[in-house]
Amino acid sequence: MKNYITKIVMIAILITTIISCKVSKDIETPKDAFPENFRNASVSKDTTSIADLEWKNFFTEKDIIQLIDSAVTRNNDLQIATKNIEIAQYKFTQSKWGNVPQLNLNVSASTSNPSDNSFTGKNLGQALGQNHIDDYSAGATLSWEADIWGKIKNQKKGAFAGYLQSEEVKKALQTTIVANVSKGYYNLLMLDAQLEIAKQNYKLNDSTTNIIKLKYDAGQVTSLAIQQSEAQKLVSAQLIPQLEQNIAIQENALSV
Repeated sequence: MKNYITKIVMIAILITTIISCKVSKDIETPKDAFPENFRNASVSKDTTSIADLEWKNFFTEKDIIQLIDSAVTRNNDLQIATKNIEIAQYKFTQSKWGNVPQLNLNVSASTSNPSDNSFTGKNLGQALGQNHIDDYSAGATLSWEADIWGKIKNQKKGAFAGYLQSEEVKKALQTTIVANVSKGYYNLLMLDAQLEIAKQNYKLNDSTTNIIKLKYDAGQVTSLAIQQSEAQKLVSAQLIPQLEQNIAIQENALSV
């Protein structure tokens, strides 16, 4: 009986060992199923930069458009940048003709009046019947510079780079002007709204103070309630001139 139990135990251990030594199946790790695009997001192939768009496309209010247009027109730095663009564009156009043959034409005319007492003057009058000599000359030269070392090509690249740089400077200046004016404009609208709220708040505090005074006369509240209401009324009153001053400063900055 004892040997029988021992055999069963040995068989069980052997089976367990065989099962534990079995090569396990590789577990496949699920791949992250991320979408190529976010929901409701469309991929745009438009490569237009925001700096290339007209600033008037960003605003619809007539007032801010007039303010920005006036600031852009009267800005001295932007006017200088515009002139620099014209100069750079002229240089670039001129550089494109560097490898073209150049034709130079020269035409000249001169008149000499020798003295009537001189030998030339006497002979001139007898031979030609006039007392002056007209001299006319014309000439033409054709030249062409071979761009062996890339001089003309480098000049074209330099002129084009200067033109692009001038364009970018103008865009940067115009972007700064538009940003400053629009920021000031919306800040002015915010200050106007705050001033209106401050005035309404002052009227509300004034009405509240009058009501509290009536309650004080009726013995419903103490004088402390009146003092607190008067203090709130004073705070709201002090805010109004501060906002009016800020509005004046902002209007002066916008020159409206």
